Amino acid sequence: MQTVQNVHFGSLPIGDATVREFAFRVVTELARSSGIESGRAEASFLTMLISAARSGDPAVLQDLLTAMKRRRISAEQVIDIYFPCAIDHIGTDWHNARIDVLQATLAMSRLQRLLRELGRAWVSDRAAASHAGCVLLLMPQGEQHVLGAMIAANQLRRLGVSVRIEFAPGPGVITEMLEKKRFNAVFLSVSNESSVAGTAACVDEIRKARAAEMPVIVGGGLVSQATGDRNRGRIRSETGADIATSDVHEALAFCGMRKLCAAAE
Repeated sequence: MQTVQNVHFGSLPIGDATVREFAFRVVTELARSSGIESGRAEASFLTMLISAARSGDPAVLQDLLTAMKRRRISAEQVIDIYFPCAIDHIGTDWHNARIDVLQATLAMSRLQRLLRELGRAWVSDRAAASHAGCVLLLMPQGEQHVLGAMIAANQLRRLGVSVRIEFAPGPGVITEMLEKKRFNAVFLSVSNESSVAGTAACVDEIRKARAAEMPVIVGGGLVSQATGDRNRGRIRSETGADIATSDVHEALAFCGMRKLCAAAE
């Protein structure tokens, strides 16, 4: 993990219009592809993103946009590389008592809001694009790490996949959704071991509703942190999913959707 310098805390609120304008400009001016980016986060820009999340200062968003243009950081890189790093740093700071729970919650909520507006701007900018299938993205009961699922949804939509997200569905909700709409696959986002039982219950309901015809993929923080095929195999077995992977391309290939995505691109 890179070392990020201390950032200030403030109380200035970032208004909805400011966030929407920032998201629109990022997507329309700095989006460069529909692919998934990878690489190392540059520490000084990461500091700026964390500062925007922690401080709520609207001036930081303009600084972010200026820095993105100057350093040629794409919209996709911000979502795929910098957002996960910012989430990790904020979570680590809270765990190590460098920030309190309220500060961590506010920072995460600001990142969530920014990510949501970036997703909306992407959908608006690609309104005429064809879709390469449809995925139901679920977060099981007890799962609280919403941002990881939102990042996955953003990546899928950029690849041309239509995504419906359902957070903590109650009994019978999954069955009702699967009866009303046909999906190509169901993805479940799981961040830690405490959510495995809830995930298994979701998978069981999916199987009963659609038998064996629906590919079920489990991903999220728990899978991305798993080392080796054996651990991923354990997660797959304990949840009842068909495959455990945090790689969007691998998941789509398993579902037979990569060719559809290539056509949509």
